[in-house]
Amino acid sequence: MKKIAYILTALLVGWNSLAIAQGPSDQRAFNTKIADVLALMPAPNKGQFNTNMEAISALGEDGVVTIAGMLVPEGKGDNTQLQYALAGYAYYVTQPGKEAKRKEAAAAFCKAISKATDPENKVFLLTQLQTTGDNDAVSTLQPLLSADRFCDPAARVLIKINTPTAQKALLDGLAGANAANRITLTEALGDARYAAAVPAITAQLNNSDKKLVKVSQYALARIADPASAKALGDAAAKAGYTYDVTDAASSYLYYAGQLAANGNKAAAQKIGESLVKQCTADAQVHTRTAGLKLLVDILGEKSQPWINQAVAGKNNEYRDAALKFAAPFANAAALNWQAQLKKGSDNTKAAIITMLGDNKVNAALPAITALTKNSNDVVRLAAIAAAARIGGASTLPALLGIMKTGSAADIDAVKKALRLIPGEEVTQQAGAALATMPAPAQTALLEVLAARKADSRVNDVLPLAASSNADVKAAAFAALKDVAGKNNLPALFSLLNNASAPQEISNIQTALINAGATSADVMAQMKQAPAANQSRYLGVLAGIGQPSALEPVLTAFANGDDNTKNAAVAALSDWKDASAAPALLKIARDAANSAYREKALNGYISLVKKSGYPADQKVLLLRNALELNPSDAVQKQALTVLEQCKTFPALLLAGEYLDKAAVQQEAAMAVMNIALANKTYNGNIVRQLLDKAGAALKGGDADYQRQSIRKYLSEMPAGDGFVSMFNGKDLSGWKGLVENPIARGKMDAKTLSKAQDKANEAMRKGWSVKDGLLVFNGQGDNLCTDKKYGDFEMLVDWKITPNGDAGIYLRGTPQVQIWDTSRTDVGAQVGSGGLYNNQQNEAKPLKLADNAIGEWNHFRIIMKGDRVTVYLNGQLVTDNTILENYWDRNLPIFPEEQIELQAHGTYVAYRNLYIKELPRVKPFTLSDEEKKAGYKVLFDGTNMHEWTGNTKDYVIDEGNLVIYPTNGGHGNLYTKKEYKNFSFRFEFQLTPGANNGLGVRAPLNGDAAYGGMELQILDNEADIYKDLNVYQYHGSVYGVIPAKRGFLKPVGEWNYEEAIVDGTHIKVILNGTVILDGDIAEAREKGTLDHKQHPGLKNETGHIGFLGHGSVVRFRNIRVKEL
Repeated sequence: MKKIAYILTALLVGWNSLAIAQGPSDQRAFNTKIADVLALMPAPNKGQFNTNMEAISALGEDGVVTIAGMLVPEGKGDNTQLQYALAGYAYYVTQPGKEAKRKEAAAAFCKAISKATDPENKVFLLTQLQTTGDNDAVSTLQPLLSADRFCDPAARVLIKINTPTAQKALLDGLAGANAANRITLTEALGDARYAAAVPAITAQLNNSDKKLVKVSQYALARIADPASAKALGDAAAKAGYTYDVTDAASSYLYYAGQLAANGNKAAAQKIGESLVKQCTADAQVHTRTAGLKLLVDILGEKSQPWINQAVAGKNNEYRDAALKFAAPFANAAALNWQAQLKKGSDNTKAAIITMLGDNKVNAALPAITALTKNSNDVVRLAAIAAAARIGGASTLPALLGIMKTGSAADIDAVKKALRLIPGEEVTQQAGAALATMPAPAQTALLEVLAARKADSRVNDVLPLAASSNADVKAAAFAALKDVAGKNNLPALFSLLNNASAPQEISNIQTALINAGATSADVMAQMKQAPAANQSRYLGVLAGIGQPSALEPVLTAFANGDDNTKNAAVAALSDWKDASAAPALLKIARDAANSAYREKALNGYISLVKKSGYPADQKVLLLRNALELNPSDAVQKQALTVLEQCKTFPALLLAGEYLDKAAVQQEAAMAVMNIALANKTYNGNIVRQLLDKAGAALKGGDADYQRQSIRKYLSEMPAGDGFVSMFNGKDLSGWKGLVENPIARGKMDAKTLSKAQDKANEAMRKGWSVKDGLLVFNGQGDNLCTDKKYGDFEMLVDWKITPNGDAGIYLRGTPQVQIWDTSRTDVGAQVGSGGLYNNQQNEAKPLKLADNAIGEWNHFRIIMKGDRVTVYLNGQLVTDNTILENYWDRNLPIFPEEQIELQAHGTYVAYRNLYIKELPRVKPFTLSDEEKKAGYKVLFDGTNMHEWTGNTKDYVIDEGNLVIYPTNGGHGNLYTKKEYKNFSFRFEFQLTPGANNGLGVRAPLNGDAAYGGMELQILDNEADIYKDLNVYQYHGSVYGVIPAKRGFLKPVGEWNYEEAIVDGTHIKVILNGTVILDGDIAEAREKGTLDHKQHPGLKNETGHIGFLGHGSVVRFRNIRVKEL
């Protein structure tokens, strides 16, 4: 539907408002404007939301009332878009500068509420009035207070309005209210703080309904009339000043606080004092604490006697609360607190000290500093922490003095304090004092300097790397990681040469990395270092991880002694990313390096595990390791990592180890977990692997695991699943190439048989099986499957040599490209996996994903209809792209044909070829009658060869032509050919609220509805379209000739339609009924029903098209006959 698409189009091209999009010439009908904006709900982003709201705003009060009137009772339709629009607009008009619109919206909601008949819709509208309502709404709301369903939402709106008129309405409603509504209105009166309601509410306190009593106390507490003191106090006392079902104590406390807030502090203070004096039991501590907080809030500093009393008491919870309340005026009460420090228990003293420290009470610093020498550990340690918080850097001499003579606990407390004192003075004094400190203190200060990244004190740290105390020495080496800089590289290199302990070496290696050493720095020092120490530098290169660092590590391995070789392998294994994996594999593959193979493979597998490679790539890399027949331990490691790769190739690889006893359990677990993670697997290969894995499983959970396997197999989808295309032994299932599909189709059986015999003979000269691989030696022609394939998913590993060039033909058509990416002269730098021979559709891959020449690559190729998707080593390189017919570009791709491995004059090897045939749509064919009549198929469910335009978002799905809005489905799809007079037959399936259109005699560019004609395709019964103009419904020539309604099948069912265009005569037949039979000649001459310019009415010819308007619609069985 053209008009509903206007707003979306405007948004997609970046226009700022609907008014701009429509322009001053916007002549749409009122109901059309409403339908247009509703079609865009909900908005996907803030910009579109604002645009939609401006569109509603432009509709005025009547627009909001009309939209609200479209709400339907639950079960009678979908209100989602309407509710998004109304709720969004209620929020929108509350923004600054929109006061007039807010008042207009409130009036509209009041009118809509009065008209609404469905209770739930009325409640929804009342909710919107909470946001927008004003005093004018009270008259609408007051009658609703007596209705059970509406009392609560109406009361909430009145609370929000909270004018004297609104308050009085609530009180008036209380008099005759039933029990439930009385509770609602009492709470509302309390929230409104309506003093005139106190007598009526007080009268309810003796009611037998505890809920009403509770809410009455709640309301009186919020109104806080002084006259309510006795009633609320008596209720709290009756409850023992603890919790009861009426929440009396809580209400009394809130009441006291509200009294104070209202200015009646004397009365509130009296209540607070009473609570503190009376609530002395441990069970009443929370009420007593609240009373004390009330006194502190009222009296401020003058509450100190009450706080002192609490601190001197025996209840620690009450004491700690009092100290927290004292924080705001702790400095003013410093003398008081110093006096308190001379009293009480040690734990109380420590609590006071901590409070003074937390609040940085400077006047208390001398007293607290003196307590840093107290004999009691709790007091002393609290004083150390508090002194540091209060005095900061000024306490450093005292704190460092404690470190010299204090206990281990004292030193630890000072260390923690030093880490928190701000400023450089800490590092300066700590560094200066470092040399004179006892060993435990030196260790602590080194940790402080490291934690503070004190690079300015590195020269204080370096000497201690030679300390005779083991703890100090270790701490110094550890600190260098955080304090050393690039200027210290010479010293660090020296330490690296002279270090003896493994941890010291590791710390210095990290220090060099953190200090910014480059691979050039390291290699220069490495050459000067004693031969025995050169291996230590390799770990630094690993941490730096620069590409230039790999070569010296490999050189060190090649030329070094046993110690150096082991260090090189360790360095590569610790590389910061997976870029060192090929180097480790190279070491492991060399038979001369058998002594280091185990470590190299361990590191290699570890890097693969940590890498961000896709699962398919990881499987290739793990197979590289497993092919070297490593130790059982390495195989177990590889299988454990393989288990995380939930792909079919991973399943097959794990299955190869089910017969090896030493790793059988790891293999069985991998097979089970890979398969059970994918519910789509099926076929004999999967079944056999799972049966074998289940039989092999051992251990306490084996029975449960076998039960899971049996359940999986019982639910496994039917079908063959993946089957092997190559047995690894011979060329069974393959044949030589005879011509191309078109040429072969012209041969008789005898000619084809003879040609095939000759091709098979030639095939054996170029293609062979070696070591389980399918190999082409560079001579001869393509290798082809015996079988023809339609839709399928194919898996294959391939490997080429330098300058290699190959490919895979799909349905006999070239090709998914394979080539050496260094061949820039032919454009190979883009990578493999593209559809090389495409001309109209994308030919290049999305990204370069090839592995190095000489290494294996993996293709996952999916072909459905005429579209191809390719993953190379787990990365998407071709995305659902149409494969063009290379042999005759006037024809679509063949519905089924052989798969071919291209021969292009260079070596190529294949392995692990598997294919899964996908359910294939039976192509639509014309009936004999239609054939005789001269119809032509435009879409048969298998290809889109006859179409142009938006072939990206219009896709084939299960034989249907579908537009998905999530793919950006707002573009149009057109026939390649232009048509003048024709009969166009098709089937379509609508989704709720769907909106599309059939373009007729349309240009490829511009506005199809006006530059050509648009026959509506619309869900007529959707609520958002119920008020359209007659010429906007399904089958109408938009804006020109209306169609009859009532002949669409229910949403989700298929409809059959024929559109006949003959000169100026237009006829639409829907499900056997003529719904439109008219002539556009009159509209050409006298104007259209929508009073718009439709120049396309004069077109003699043009394209037929489907006009996407952001809805999911499916089409099928499309054919045309030219008249």
